[in-house]
Amino acid sequence: MSRQGSRLQAATAWQGHRARQQGLSLIELMITMVLGLIIIAAVFNMYAGSSRSARYSEGLQSMQENGRYGVSVLQRGLRLAGFSPDESVEAFDISASGVSTISIRSQQQYDCNGLETTATDGLAVNVYRLDEASGELTCQGNQGGAPMAVVEGVDRFRLLYGVDADGDAETEEPQSYVPHDATLDSADVVAVRFALLVNSGKPIRTRNVSRTYVLLDEEFTYDDRVAREVFSSTVKVRNRQ
Repeated sequence: MSRQGSRLQAATAWQGHRARQQGLSLIELMITMVLGLIIIAAVFNMYAGSSRSARYSEGLQSMQENGRYGVSVLQRGLRLAGFSPDESVEAFDISASGVSTISIRSQQQYDCNGLETTATDGLAVNVYRLDEASGELTCQGNQGGAPMAVVEGVDRFRLLYGVDADGDAETEEPQSYVPHDATLDSADVVAVRFALLVNSGKPIRTRNVSRTYVLLDEEFTYDDRVAREVFSSTVKVRNRQ
């Protein structure tokens, strides 16, 4: 083969090699970018949906735990109302109570703040009330302690007092449940009905929802993305004078 033929063959091979190494065309590049964006959008939507679901479940779980714990704490406190191993104790301080506050009296070694009651001859007076500023149900004893948070995420706290109006000492059943009144006699209160409106702590819905909640004898309406639930119970006063 002549030298000129060899050069021609080498040039042809080089051109073929360059043809095989050509990059993507503009259309192919655009298709690749669109497919990539679709995949990224799908992954992002899956992540966002998973995050929303996790946030919603976490909010509901927190709300359930707080509500149930609040009910158990109030039930225990009310069952001790008027308790005394030695002498009779007035179960409630009506003057210090209200529609969302209840003052419970009993003979105990410690008040709800964990402070000894020796200074008051073993008498513990625990006041449960709603702190609307912090959204907490608090308890404050009578030994100088500051109000202590019992339950977080509480929007409303409502109380009704079960009154034994017929004076039947054998049955001691309430004939009616009434809101707090300064004229109530603690000796006539044989049961207490309460309700807590507990929230999820933060917005967990994707849009605003308007809903009305019934707390015993009152209704409250909210229009936001926060989930709420009513927790209620009725407790009979066991330790009456």
